[in-house]
Amino acid sequence: MAVQTVSDDSPSRTLAGPAPRRVPTTATLWTLAPSLIPALLMLVVGRFRLGNPSLGWDENASWLVSQRTPAQIVDQAGHFDGVIAPYYMFLHYWTALFGDSEVSMRMPSLIAVAVGVGVAGELGRRLFNPGVGLFSALLLVAIPQLSRYAQEARAYGLAFLFATTATLLLYLAVDRPRRKLLWFCYGLTVALTGLAHIFALLMLAGHLYIVVSRWWLSRDKALFVWFPVTFVALLPVLPFVYLGATQRGGQLAWIAEMNLDTVLDAPGAMFGATIGGLVIIGLALAARWPDRALIRELGVLAVIPPVALIGVSFVTDSVWVPRYVLFVLPALTLCAAAALHGLRFRSLVVFVLVAATAVPAQLGLRGPATHMGADFRALSKVILKHQKPGDVIVYAALGNWSLRAGMDYQLRGRTRPTDVLLQTPSAEIGQLAAVECADPAACLGKAGRVWYFRQWKTGEPLDDVGPIGATLEKDYRQIDIFKKTKGTLVLLERRPG
Repeated sequence: MAVQTVSDDSPSRTLAGPAPRRVPTTATLWTLAPSLIPALLMLVVGRFRLGNPSLGWDENASWLVSQRTPAQIVDQAGHFDGVIAPYYMFLHYWTALFGDSEVSMRMPSLIAVAVGVGVAGELGRRLFNPGVGLFSALLLVAIPQLSRYAQEARAYGLAFLFATTATLLLYLAVDRPRRKLLWFCYGLTVALTGLAHIFALLMLAGHLYIVVSRWWLSRDKALFVWFPVTFVALLPVLPFVYLGATQRGGQLAWIAEMNLDTVLDAPGAMFGATIGGLVIIGLALAARWPDRALIRELGVLAVIPPVALIGVSFVTDSVWVPRYVLFVLPALTLCAAAALHGLRFRSLVVFVLVAATAVPAQLGLRGPATHMGADFRALSKVILKHQKPGDVIVYAALGNWSLRAGMDYQLRGRTRPTDVLLQTPSAEIGQLAAVECADPAACLGKAGRVWYFRQWKTGEPLDDVGPIGATLEKDYRQIDIFKKTKGTLVLLERRPG
């Protein structure tokens, strides 16, 4: 076979020569920009002071349960926090590989939110154009509530990623309804969304509307494959739905009752910044686009989940928590970006306004005790500085499990006061709270010094102390009180004689 040859000055390359380096074209860069730029920016914003807040109330549970064996995690699922068991199991293996520092435990959430923001940008590029996709994703980066849960060792960031990805895959699938791989990927992300957070499955109400809307326009019955795909995707989630329903009383009892003030506060709570949230919502309501069905679909996707949770909360026990609907934010920012399409200067002004008004909230949420709990790190440093051999520690009755878990986390691997009332560790009974001594005075014995740890810093020093209170009042005297954000340590010394 003849081999083609070319002269040295030929623009062609020989078969044996190296391939020329391809320079990305402007079109290629503009295609990647809506997803890549916001995702990288979200990583930078979310990484800022990622480890500064000490683990909060819920994060203490994440650490406590993730350090158990897989069998113990499964056992707890049958008693409490069953809907969160998949996340606990994931975090168990994650911390085994990467450690259990604050940064390490929060890193999956940060990565998930950053990728989710990039997916939202790609969703905007495909549904609208690159400019709308880029601007909408940049608005997401500026929203404090999203940064807050990019820095939380809980599953909300993962739910945001999976729900946003499921929406993107749904739009790809309805455009090519006979592509089985797209439907398979969509079903997989629906299942992952439910495993991350059950309430995120409220997105399916919006997805149903999208399917019906597209069928109405095309009359393509192939779109109805959504129904069996979604049914199959929900099968692995059903056991956790059952656990959530049976454990609801204990797991959601802390949520405040719904009232009109809560409804009025909902927009600001969803965004973490009232001004920015109202600007985005106002723009979303003004959205116009040639494909009017698309705006309606995104509107339904954004509105139904929060309205459903708020509505249910008025007729039964409250289930409204703003972080439960993080996944609706991309639909809102997409509509807001569509409203400003072609208005570059106004878009810049809006972004600056939203970002600038969010700065105080962004900085505030990175404080040492901003994750719903005491400043466990500062309080643990007090103990490390002032403890003496033979010291013991007791925990208040209110929030007992979280106080114990928070202090155990901060003092892990270090010399610390003996947890003298601990009888049966929580891991052995499949709960968050451990079993304490039935006779606390006997367990306390003749300890010379006692550290008493409770929430907040108001009221009498020995408030909420529980059954051991009478003994502490009678046999001990207070020698020091250390008050930190949302937490109090009282140091007591045994009275002479």
